[in-house]
Amino acid sequence: LPILLSYMAKGANDPDRKKVFKGFVRRTYELADILNRVGLLTNSNAIYTTSLHTLQNMYSNDFRLADILTPDKPTRDKFDSIWLSGAWTADDEATIAQYLKDEANDEIEKCLLLSAITLASLQFFDIAKYRVLLDYAMSSNIKIRARALTGIIFNHVLQQERIQLYPEIKARLTLLSDLPVFVKDIELLQMQLFLSLETKRIEHDLQNEIMPQVIKRIENLRLDRSLGLNELQEKLSENDLNPEWNKGEEAAKLDAYMQKFAELQQRGADMYMGSFKVMKQRFPFFNTVSNWFWPFTMNHPEVPQSSRNNKLIKALINRVGLCDSDKYSFCFVAAQVPSVNKLTQSQNDMLSHMNDMQQELEMDTEQAFKNELRSYVQDFYRFSLLYSRHDQFANPFQHNLLIVDYAPFDKILDDTDFLLRMADFAFNDKSYTLAANIYNRLPEDALSAKAQQKNGYCYEAVHDFSHAISHYERAHLLNPQSAWTLRRLAICHRANEHYDEALCYYNKIAEIEQENAQIALRQAECLIHLKRYDEAFKFLFKANYLSPTMHASERALAWCSLLTKKYEQAEKFYLKVLADAPTTTDYLNAGHSAWLLGNISCAIERYRKALPAEKPETFLTDDRELLINAGFTPDDLAMMTDAVLSHL
Repeated sequence: LPILLSYMAKGANDPDRKKVFKGFVRRTYELADILNRVGLLTNSNAIYTTSLHTLQNMYSNDFRLADILTPDKPTRDKFDSIWLSGAWTADDEATIAQYLKDEANDEIEKCLLLSAITLASLQFFDIAKYRVLLDYAMSSNIKIRARALTGIIFNHVLQQERIQLYPEIKARLTLLSDLPVFVKDIELLQMQLFLSLETKRIEHDLQNEIMPQVIKRIENLRLDRSLGLNELQEKLSENDLNPEWNKGEEAAKLDAYMQKFAELQQRGADMYMGSFKVMKQRFPFFNTVSNWFWPFTMNHPEVPQSSRNNKLIKALINRVGLCDSDKYSFCFVAAQVPSVNKLTQSQNDMLSHMNDMQQELEMDTEQAFKNELRSYVQDFYRFSLLYSRHDQFANPFQHNLLIVDYAPFDKILDDTDFLLRMADFAFNDKSYTLAANIYNRLPEDALSAKAQQKNGYCYEAVHDFSHAISHYERAHLLNPQSAWTLRRLAICHRANEHYDEALCYYNKIAEIEQENAQIALRQAECLIHLKRYDEAFKFLFKANYLSPTMHASERALAWCSLLTKKYEQAEKFYLKVLADAPTTTDYLNAGHSAWLLGNISCAIERYRKALPAEKPETFLTDDRELLINAGFTPDDLAMMTDAVLSHL
């Protein structure tokens, strides 16, 4: 380095200067990793340290990978030897490469070793480990390919600064990007990573919305435990509704939820995180790191014997879209339920037939690979959040998972169609901030009116109304006939308290939808804020005429009458409002109306029904200016407050 700096200071031309400097930086990082690993090994409580010491006690302090990667060694030891390894030598890399290449070696072990390589490189980056992952990014084995590709992307998410120091990585990825199947695989992985961001929201909705509705519907059936199978089917059929009838509100709501979640599951969303997370913290099986990444097999040495040949368990785990770690959880739970293991001969025959049919079904390669990605990403997600010592591991899910934000994918995937598909995917999953980020990467001329509408909606969803307006205006220029865009522009301007602009857009909508009572009401609302009350009344009466049962127009007419001191008219409308499911605000405003007409006792009665639970003495505060302008004094307000609160 001193020589390099000396040449630079003398102004000497050195075409290799940047290359040499990057070499120094790489070496510095590698030395820092060695020191960090030594420091970690001094922490006797770290899972990394205790696991390595266990392995050294079983073999030797200076064991080599070649000593453990042999057919007679336990699979767990092979996993741990990779995960706990430091920087690889050329011999280490060759040993791993040969083991993975050997067709005689078990597929499950190869998958586990790739997961171990990923864990190791995420903790201490090693170009040799990354090269092995790259070697299998296009494997014909979909299980191996899914793990290698996910490991590559997670390395870019967590080790981007290190990766940029190795130009050979960019060269190899650029070559791979010439293969359409590689780009398609990246796209499938990106979609699955997007879906992982929705896991917590889905879990919340399932627990707080879906399951309570399902339980309520089940309770309503009032099924007798003594019902046989045929009687049960008959009773259920008696509850079938005429499809020509309108569904009840609760049933329709449940159906809508179920349809939404069925669509999410079809797309690969994580539907079972909440169901299985308690089990993963309960069973000792998940205290072992390797078990979180172990491809599902009934031959796993820790799977209960009672579950291995159980046809019901096999039928269920093959059909409900569980990730591998959830399948293991299911096996442990099922082993503790005696009835699961006591099936009649006819039930066994039926399940055998179902399993045979499942094996005969052929799945296209892309869907099969997509399922492997889904399962592996969900397994990794569970490990990163649920493993008892997950805080001692790097968690890629806490970082930006947009692949195009990382070099060289920002150049490799700089494709308009790809970015549009990713933006639409994020939008459909309600990841609005992420979707807007992707839409904004696209050139302006690549965004259709529909794309601009969606981008505007992304900003509106996070209450950034100014940016939403900007994109809606562009959408309006591209498609001036869209009433939807005009409505969003009006809503956003109203939210920003730009009532002149909002009124302008509502007027344009009214030209298209002349009989829309809701639009007339919004026009009046804007005019009220602009203190153009006489004009507001025209639209309020229009809204009330077009939709006599719309209580919002009556409320607005009553309030506007108060503002313009038409108290008798206000009272007439408040009587209508109070006659049909009034709110506390209705009682408050109707109290104003009665007081302003001199009906003190009625005003007190209405005010008492409008009192807030906290600080009831402040019930007149928000409308103080209105009442003062109407002629009341501060003393009048104080006495009315005391009168309302007395004798409660």
